[in-house]
Amino acid sequence: MVIKTVQGFFNQYVFLVHLQKENTMLKQRIAELQRESHQGKEMALAHERLQKLLQFRDKISPSVIAAEVIGQDPSSWLMSVTINKGEKDGVRKGMAVISAEGAIGQILKTSPYHSVVLLITDYNSAIDSIVQRTRAKAIVEGKGENRCQLKYLLRAEDVVVGDLVVTSGLSGNFTKGLMIGRISKVDKRGHGIFQYAELVPSVDLTKLEEVLVITESPMPLQEEKGKKVKKAK
Repeated sequence: MVIKTVQGFFNQYVFLVHLQKENTMLKQRIAELQRESHQGKEMALAHERLQKLLQFRDKISPSVIAAEVIGQDPSSWLMSVTINKGEKDGVRKGMAVISAEGAIGQILKTSPYHSVVLLITDYNSAIDSIVQRTRAKAIVEGKGENRCQLKYLLRAEDVVVGDLVVTSGLSGNFTKGLMIGRISKVDKRGHGIFQYAELVPSVDLTKLEEVLVITESPMPLQEEKGKKVKKAK
């Protein structure tokens, strides 16, 4: 009787150990499947972004280089990102950097295999622009964080919150009619011939993953959407 009882406990112990091993294996397999699922979703999202970027590239100019964002300046002194294309790929200082959503910035400095992009929100950035609705001209300058300011916008110009601002194409490598952003604030108080206006970029510069570098003077877009940037120093 005692022997049978001991054998029963032993068999139960063996069964539990086996069950625990199976449990562990199942959990590992579930984790692997979840990981594969997440990777699959990331691949699908990346494919969707790249397709959109390639279609936009064909629309504006064949002379562009697709690049991946591999770093971001953590300091508050310089609004910039680093891309994985450099001098070996034909990237040069001053070239315009864009996405399908609009203007991103200009190449600030290069190395053989990497480049630093000065974002349009940096205080040293300036883009020659046009208010799409009224054709009013202004210079879009960086204001830090996720904002820009419209400089030299005449007080007499009809500008309201919600107006879209695009590149003028008057200088630099930016395509004429490329989106820069939407006006978020207008203030005509004070003295002088200019009014004050702020703009929110059309591109979420905190979530950049892929970009296009324009390597030669582009042709205007078929649809009116503009932008323009200040030469990097």
